[in-house]
Amino acid sequence: MADNNELNEQSQYCCGPYVVFDDDSTYAWAEDAYIALLTQEGEDKLDAVGDFKAVDDDDVVCVTLGELIAAYNRWHGTKL
Repeated sequence: MADNNELNEQSQYCCGPYVVFDDDSTYAWAEDAYIALLTQEGEDKLDAVGDFKAVDDDDVVCVTLGELIAAYNRWHGTKL
């Protein structure tokens, strides 16, 4: 997979990625961000502590935003 810098050099969308929250005004630089899917046990640990550090590696699957962008590009034939 191309790293983020390589992807940005090929696209007019050369800044970011950013995660924008549902209020449309809160955002964060998201180069290392990921989407996490949890087992029920992982969800229980997250709810109990309120921190992803409490979730064991066996209870989570992560997909980085870079991986999602690369998959989107392959599927749609784009260079975001």
